[in-house]
Amino acid sequence: MPTFEDAQSALEQHFSFSSFREGQADVIRAVLDGRDCVVVMPTGGGKSLCYQLPALLFPGVTLVVSPLIALMKDQVDALNARQISATVINSSISFDQQLSRLQAMADGQFRLVYVAPERFRNERFLEALKTVNVSLFAVDEAHCISQWGHDFRPDYLRLRAAVEALTDGAKRPQIIALTATATPKVRDDIAAQLGLHRPASFIAGFDRPNLMLRVMPCKSDSERITRAANIIERSDGTGIIYTSTRKAVEEVTAQLKALGLKVGGYHAGFGEAVRARVQDSFMSGELQAIVATNAFGMGVDKRDLRFVTHYNLPGSIEAYYQEVGRAGRDGLPSVCTLLFNYVDTRTHEFFIEGNYPEPDLIRDVYDCLKGLDRDEIELTAREIAPRIGVRNEMAINSALVCLEKAGHIERVPGGGTIKLLDRVSRMLLRVDWHDLSKRRAAEERKLREMVNFAYEKGCLRQFVLRYFGDRKQPTNCRCSNCQPRMKWKDIEEAVEERHQRIATAAVSTPPAEPGGARALTDDEHLAVRKILSCVARLEGRFGKSVVAAVLRGSRAKNIQANQLDQLSTYGLLREYSQDDLTKFLNALIVAGCIRQSGTAYPVVTLTELGRQVMLDKARVELDLEGVGADLSDDFNDEPEHAETAKTQSRQPANRLGETHMKTLALYQQGCTIAEIAEQRGIQASTIEEHLSRLIEMGMPINLDDLVNAADRALIETAYTKCTEAGKVGLTPIKELLPERISYGAIRITLAALRNAVRGA
Repeated sequence: MPTFEDAQSALEQHFSFSSFREGQADVIRAVLDGRDCVVVMPTGGGKSLCYQLPALLFPGVTLVVSPLIALMKDQVDALNARQISATVINSSISFDQQLSRLQAMADGQFRLVYVAPERFRNERFLEALKTVNVSLFAVDEAHCISQWGHDFRPDYLRLRAAVEALTDGAKRPQIIALTATATPKVRDDIAAQLGLHRPASFIAGFDRPNLMLRVMPCKSDSERITRAANIIERSDGTGIIYTSTRKAVEEVTAQLKALGLKVGGYHAGFGEAVRARVQDSFMSGELQAIVATNAFGMGVDKRDLRFVTHYNLPGSIEAYYQEVGRAGRDGLPSVCTLLFNYVDTRTHEFFIEGNYPEPDLIRDVYDCLKGLDRDEIELTAREIAPRIGVRNEMAINSALVCLEKAGHIERVPGGGTIKLLDRVSRMLLRVDWHDLSKRRAAEERKLREMVNFAYEKGCLRQFVLRYFGDRKQPTNCRCSNCQPRMKWKDIEEAVEERHQRIATAAVSTPPAEPGGARALTDDEHLAVRKILSCVARLEGRFGKSVVAAVLRGSRAKNIQANQLDQLSTYGLLREYSQDDLTKFLNALIVAGCIRQSGTAYPVVTLTELGRQVMLDKARVELDLEGVGADLSDDFNDEPEHAETAKTQSRQPANRLGETHMKTLALYQQGCTIAEIAEQRGIQASTIEEHLSRLIEMGMPINLDDLVNAADRALIETAYTKCTEAGKVGLTPIKELLPERISYGAIRITLAALRNAVRGA
């Protein structure tokens, strides 16, 4: 076996370091002594060296399991740059490349090979590994193997069997499991799940004295934006602002941009090209901050982050400390601020309910399937939800997982088919209720601990260290409890001023006609009654965008799946666009006719005033110009063929909103409709609507960029014929035109005609 002196020589020769960081030497000694190890070392603490260095000294291959493809590539590139032979085997390479690299492993050409946990599903991959001499089996992000951890991934449960498959007689690969965050309970579970032999356990360098942990109570989102903006402006470097939902990413990004700050948004719902562009801008320092869900950060090696701000409460101390650990990896002081509002616990309670459904809900799902009286069922979670009166589709999916795990159903991969395997009484289901209850209770405990941290009056650093079982006594702590005056001096002084700026901040728009609530015309009042009637018929199950989609006759999948196209109000307002209907809905909410829930997925219901207006027993005044057309309240309801479902609004607004101006700015930068849609993460048909409205309002847009002169002439001729025949809407015009001319082209051309009339 190699000696520790060999390791010190290799450290200097291959990594150009003269000494180990805190904790690394003890771990490497244990690995060289042949011990299995569990290593807890914070982000940026040097976990990778604990297996990379022994890999250079052991005779065979070190297999590194990692869930992050981007991180694999970065580490392999860094190793190859040091003349260390390393490679990856994951979904980013072809099957032939996988075979070639497996053969090279067997031939001893690589010291380290990084693999994704999903590879161990493949029996051929496991068989090929048996020809390889695997000396060290390194499991990165090892907390993913524990159901008590904060990021459980079922594929990690295959790793123990994989090690056993690689065991040749008494010769078994040595295992090292590494994570940045794990409580004593999770550490024990990691060792048990991997089958470690008398493991050595290390908690190394967990304390991060350079991180200034701060909790700032906030009474409103306005105050949160205030404080987030001040942190960005007064920091001498870049940082991350974490939110709990994709919707919050988009809203916070837009508000910070409106204040003139250079920020970008990042979440898994954005296209790959958009995410890559935002990440590159952030890494290069072009952005002051990136606003992101927890989809951003793992594997991102930017050592000079000066702040991490949690706009929303994280779901656990593990998640919190992993995320703040991305700040200050260069050792310099960095500010980590939690903008705390207790209301955030509702979001996490929703997710807990979704991941660990109540027994009665699981039984209801089973009874629903059994009641269909057939063995093969074509139903999605979204279709099951209204049948049992549940809005949390995540809970439906989790219930199906529980039923499948218990052997009552089987879900066919790649489709929505569910096979019913038996028909037992709901009280005889074989679900492990005790395990489900324990796991739910564990998640609820984690959330309570996170709330306790937010309310903690003592040292915040000590609170975190005690949580992870580190008994170190922090010294010279600069958290917001130990040194409450350790703040940027002008943060508090600027709060009131910032509140005023947020209240008045807006993207520059052309002069608008005076707004305010006004009496409605008879046609508008009739439209309002139809809208309220639709809200009543949806019975509080959906949000604004679905109401609008039903009224305009959308053919979106979710509309049809929930049989909303069978409602009497379906298609009653086809002449209105989605944006205009949503403005009506927003105005009705402001007027008190509609109530919108404050949940993670807001739904709308009728108030008593709304019922009186619907029945034509009362009338209200509405401010249709002073409200926006936010469509992000529930789920995307764009149809597959949006052009056929969207029609020109009968009464276009006289004012351009922020969303239109964002589209205009990108158009003026030379972006195409497709590029604007990708950057903004919305449908191309919505961008066409924006451009139509901009053209109608006389904004500087070159029509030839969008529709050529010959096609415009054809559209104008068809429009004239339809008008003379008394036919309204886009569909009759489309029927008179060549197939190549889209609804978007028609909409843009008609907008130009309306602008010409306005100008005359």
